[in-house]
Amino acid sequence: MSNLYAAHHIVSDDNSIANGVVEIEDGVVKRVFHLEKEIAFTIWLGGTIIIKKTAVGLQAFKDNNILI
Repeated sequence: MSNLYAAHHIVSDDNSIANGVVEIEDGVVKRVFHLEKEIAFTIWLGGTIIIKKTAVGLQAFKDNNILI
């Protein structure tokens, strides 16, 4: 099962998205996309989500806390 998190900004090393959504499964980012409409079961975090490459793959962080 995956979790969806939305924020004003999604930032990674090679990309930046305004009003985006991050899909996370087992602590790893599966996809990132623009928020075009309200999506059920999406958690709105606001602010900025940072995506970093780690030993297990791409992971997402909000205020230095990993999103799972």
